[in-house]
Amino acid sequence: MRKLPAFLFTGFLVLLTSGFSGLGQQAAQKKPLIETPSMRLAAARNVFITRTHGNRIPLDVIRSTMEGWERFTFVETPDRADLIIEISSTGDSGVQVSSSSNVSPETGKEEKSNSTRKDISPTDIKMTVFDSRNKRPLWAATESVKFAVKEKGKENNLVEAAERLASKFHDRLEPSGK
Repeated sequence: MRKLPAFLFTGFLVLLTSGFSGLGQQAAQKKPLIETPSMRLAAARNVFITRTHGNRIPLDVIRSTMEGWERFTFVETPDRADLIIEISSTGDSGVQVSSSSNVSPETGKEEKSNSTRKDISPTDIKMTVFDSRNKRPLWAATESVKFAVKEKGKENNLVEAAERLASKFHDRLEPSGK
């Protein structure tokens, strides 16, 4: 059998070992894990909750409901949170009263007039959950509030709608085995 020259043998060993080290590097350089919104919601522990617009009742109801779950710790600043939850309500119905006075061109006397307007636009409560790291929305839902004439009825309907919204979020976090 013929012997290989030393430089060929050394070159062969270098190629062989570099091939194995390349395999080790490929194994160490795995692709980064992509976090889905579900994964991010499941991993979150610290929450910052805020009201962006509208009545304060939905914020209070949703916060107290979530505190009852004992899943999250509520923090005072968004930079310490895993999730940022924004609560807003729109179309708050109410009564607007306006008065005006004009001088009558016929009599020259001041005439006062009052008008009352009832705003009966529908009220919606919106809850949006953001990832605090990149501000991407992870979950959002809107719940309509039933109409009521009396103030106590409006408040009760706001509470019920906020509870439904919190329940939807809870179902998203912990789906029931259907």
